[in-house]
Amino acid sequence: MPDRQRGSGASMVGEQCLAISLESAASHILTSDGKEISFTKAMLTLRNICDTEVVNVLPFTSIGQEGGTVQDVSHAFSHKAVATIPPGGTVRWDVFDQLLPAHPGIASKVHMFGYRAALNWIFDLTAYAEYRHAGSSVPVQTPVSRWTFRWRVTNVITGEVGIAIDTLSAK
Repeated sequence: MPDRQRGSGASMVGEQCLAISLESAASHILTSDGKEISFTKAMLTLRNICDTEVVNVLPFTSIGQEGGTVQDVSHAFSHKAVATIPPGGTVRWDVFDQLLPAHPGIASKVHMFGYRAALNWIFDLTAYAEYRHAGSSVPVQTPVSRWTFRWRVTNVITGEVGIAIDTLSAK
């Protein structure tokens, strides 16, 4: 029988506490000619859904662009590492700003052509995290989550960019 943590709302040690999602968020981006356009960002989110703190959180992710190589971009989190997430807490990373630049093949095109380089490409994103429940030495790994997404110009007149996100089956 699994160990249980003590206290109100006790949780089983093996219970999944981190929910991983890829969500869109309204934003804007400044183009090289100084124009500001609406740009829907993709935000990779880790949410603590348990009533206990999770510690030693290590996010892992890989990204690939259609016809290109899939690369581990987990190192993009190294300067924004999160050691703990309190109950109900959320950590978010901007995929365009944090993860695309971590993939050398994608980054070089985005660097040369700006945000327009990412338009209409289909991206594959895979993510999971390892963590521990506070007070436990037993590591827990989330299921592996997978998505495809692409940015498109949704309004030709204004240049507004939207994102379509499709969830693939978790492993």
